[in-house]
Order: sequence, then C-alpha cells, then structure tokens
Amino acid sequence: MKPSSQLDIQAFLDSRPFGHFQWKILLLCLTVLILDGFDVVAMGFIAPSLIADWNIPREELGIVMSMGLFGLAIGALMGGPLADRFGRRRVIIVSIFFFGFMSLISAWSPNVEILSLLRFLTGLGLGASQPNAATLASEYAPKKYRSLMVTVVYCGFTLGAAGGGFLANGLIPSHGWESILVVGGVVPILFAVLLCFVLPESAKYMAMKHQHREELQQVVNAIEPGTADQATQFLSPEPQRAGKGTIKLILSPSHRLITLALWVGLFMNLLTVYFLNSWLPIIVKDDGFSLADAALVGAMMQVGGTLGNIVIGWEMDRFNPHKVMIGTLIGGAVLTLSLGNLSPGLYGLMALVFMLGFCINATNTGWTAMAATYYPTEMRATGTSWMTGIGRFGAILGASVGAVLLGLKWDFSHLFMFLTLPIGIAVVAAYVKGLRDRKPQAAPGVLGNASHP
Repeated sequence: MKPSSQLDIQAFLDSRPFGHFQWKILLLCLTVLILDGFDVVAMGFIAPSLIADWNIPREELGIVMSMGLFGLAIGALMGGPLADRFGRRRVIIVSIFFFGFMSLISAWSPNVEILSLLRFLTGLGLGASQPNAATLASEYAPKKYRSLMVTVVYCGFTLGAAGGGFLANGLIPSHGWESILVVGGVVPILFAVLLCFVLPESAKYMAMKHQHREELQQVVNAIEPGTADQATQFLSPEPQRAGKGTIKLILSPSHRLITLALWVGLFMNLLTVYFLNSWLPIIVKDDGFSLADAALVGAMMQVGGTLGNIVIGWEMDRFNPHKVMIGTLIGGAVLTLSLGNLSPGLYGLMALVFMLGFCINATNTGWTAMAATYYPTEMRATGTSWMTGIGRFGAILGASVGAVLLGLKWDFSHLFMFLTLPIGIAVVAAYVKGLRDRKPQAAPGVLGNASHP
C-alpha cells in the first residue's frame, strides 16, 4: 500500500482489527499482572512457614502485610506522573525489575523489621507497574475492544495469585518459604530484560510527545505494513500543553468532578473487595461451617471475579459503561442483602458468593477501564495510577474495618449488611461520572472529555 503523508494515530489504531500486534501487547501486559498477582499475595503463602521458622506470633506479620499495601498505594501515585513524563515502557520495565530485585533480596531477610521495609519497597514497584500496564494496553486497543482489553489484563492478577498458591504448595515443603520470594524475584527480573527487546512504547504517547519518530514508524508498519515512511507526518488529536503538571491536569476544573468520582468509586470498591478477601473465610467459619468449607466459599469469590472481569469489559465496550457499572454494583448490593438475610446452606452460600465475586471484582476492574478510556493521553497514566493509588487506601481500610467489626462481635448477617454502604456510595460515584460525562466542557480549549479516550 502507498504510505500516508499524514496519519492520525488515534484514528489509525481505532480503525485496525485486533491483530497479532495487539495480541502481543495483551499477552505482555497480562504477564505483568500475573507476576504482580503472584508477588502481592506471596506473604500470604509463606506466612505459616515464616511464623514457624522465626518462632513469632502471627500478629507480628501484620506490619509486613500493611507495609506491602502502603507500598502499592505510594507506587501507584508515583508511577502515573512518571509514565506521563518519561513514557509507559520505561516505567513498566524499571518497576518490574525493581520489585523483582526487592522480592529476591527479601528471601534473605533476617527479621520482621527488614522484611517489612523490603515488602514496602517491593510494593512500590508493584504499584507502579499495574496501572501503567493497563494504560499501555488501552492505548493500543481498537476503540471497540478497549474496555475488554483492560479488564482481561487485570485477570492476570487473579491468575498469578492462584498460580502462586499451587507453586507454594509444591516448593515450600521441600525448599522453604524463601523459595517463593526467590521465584517472585528472579522471574520478574528475567521478564524485565525480555521487555527491553519486545515491549514498544505507546504509539499515542510517542505521537503526542513528538518523540522516537523511527520507533513510531516501525510500530505503525508492524500493525499495518506499508502505512508509513520517512515522509509521513504523525498527528495526534491531543496536543500536549506545556507548563502544567499532569496531577494539576486531572484536578483541573474540566476533570475535577470525574476524577473525584473515580477516586471515591474505586476506594469504596476496594474497601469491599479487601474486606471480603481478608475476612470472608473467618466470617464463614464463625457462622458454623468447617475450615474446608470456608476455604471453598472464599475460592468461589475469586472464580466469580475472574469471570466477571472478562464479562464486564465485553459489556462496557458494547453498552453504556456507566449503566453497566451501576447495574453490576446494584447486583452486588442485592447479593450482600441476600447473604445477610438468608440461610442458604453451603451450596447456596457458594452460589451467592460466586455471584458476589462476579459483581464486585468485575466493577473493581471496571473503574480502571473507565479511567483509561476517559483521560486524554497526556494525563492517562497519571489519572489511572492516581485513582489506583487512592483506591489502595480503601483496600487498607477494608482490611482494618473488618478486624474492628469482628472484634465487636458483629455476626454474619450484620457484616454483610454493612457492605451495602460502600457499594451504595460506589453506585453514586458511577452515576455522577456518567452524568458529568454527558455535559459539554465549560472551558474552551481544554482537553478531556470521554469522547476522545
């Protein structure tokens, strides 16, 4: 085909079919989340062996868990602005290498204090890599597959967490708890080296920044051979504005309300998810079920969540994403009410928790898809990462609130009734974002409407 003299990168990417290049990006970003999922939950796998080996009470590991979560939050807050300034590719590769190295040296931790520090540093890398991988995936996805691509990428987290459980079962008895941290370090380091050769920078980012022209030409021709040559002028509908930081941009008058709605929505969603992830097995056991039954019920939530991640992305690409989010969140609220007021027995409980996981975990990734498709390229990584970072504090609060309520002897019914509160607030946040998206921008010349993802 004859090379184009001018090429609008966004229109070009949106008009392409989902081909081998997009599959490569999807698989690479999915692998990033698989490695993240494995490393984030690593402490849960090694905790029993660590307690026995170091002869410490289990509450002493609480600081280790908390420091890891704080690291995830801070890493997300830092990673977005860095990616919008230096590029998605560079931040993803550096953050993966960093968390792999920190995980590796964690295997030789001599005490809880050193391990806590190293888990915080590991969390910094994990927190920076997750949202930026989703951002990069969204920027290469054709418009009709964008939400689905983001939510499929986030399926990698649960896959990594599940795979870590099987690996821990095989490695820890014969090689000790250190082996999990070694695997969680060596594999990401090797993968980071591989990414140096196979992971491209975002085409939208390069066009908007007017950088790496030869690399952009190679990317375009890899997607559609013969499209560009040395004379092709690459255009971006989102020109960069100089002199204004990306954090200020996401909080500027034209974006502030939607940014706050995204923050509140994910904060409440993660509060609910981590409340359930942390305490569901104990809540179920305290209601009269066996430990084995409690573990089975907890697993059903993760299985439902993985399926929900895929389905909600497909729905958001085909229907109004705000209505999809609101409907799914309301479904989650109905399920928490049902769990709080019914006594369904083990199989009924498994079915209800499966559907609750479907709804709550799906909307958890749905917020990321909405952020990635709302913000313009110049602030997309910052908008997505800051939403993720703020949401992580909701995760910390969810785990803490669960401990407080269980300490107050709240029963099964009241605990699930409580969850309708954060879910209800998330519904309001999704409604506000949808309402604001339909309004025209008040300030002329300001970028940032959902109409140009």
